[in-house]
Amino acid sequence: MLITRRQVDGTAARALVERSKHSELTYEPVGMSLGWRPVPDGYRDVQHERVIGQGEDAYRKVGYALMHWEIHRKAGFQVSAQHSAVRPDERVGLVMPFLGVLGVTAICKTVAVVAEGDTTGFAYGTLPGHPQEGEESFLLSHRPDDSVVLTIRAVSKPASALIKLAGPLAHAKQAGAAKKFLAAAAFYASAPAPAHAEP
Repeated sequence: MLITRRQVDGTAARALVERSKHSELTYEPVGMSLGWRPVPDGYRDVQHERVIGQGEDAYRKVGYALMHWEIHRKAGFQVSAQHSAVRPDERVGLVMPFLGVLGVTAICKTVAVVAEGDTTGFAYGTLPGHPQEGEESFLLSHRPDDSVVLTIRAVSKPASALIKLAGPLAHAKQAGAAKKFLAAAAFYASAPAPAHAEP
């Protein structure tokens, strides 16, 4: 974990991606944020869910934004990904807002991409240098009642004793980030569609 001036540019996030070429995930089992595997003891399991729109048009617009990292960027994160769209096994560097002009750097790897019927999304897991150990998933669903719902599930534990000591603050930051993601998704649900907006 590194504290950086987040408004300067994406250099810190890009450097994380470059340095993580040979890094392995810092947790197991993979898929626990998607319900594919049980959550081990010691991990905090938090889920946030919101109806962010109605109809196929909203689903496609939000799906496109989600799978092109635009929801992360709209939520205030700097993103340095290997490709413009989310792909399996992709490493992504993030600078998360923290105390005004400062940001916390983090590095993740996409461990799953979901595109099944009326559900679109992905999960990424932590690599060395992330303040947490664990996995987070973002699943967008178009439900039978025509509602469009974004579900964010984070299964994690502190990566260091320092982060553990900052428990309440870290939990508040994590909850705050989820709220920003959901607000960003709601924004895209009602925004004009970009060209070729397919999830």
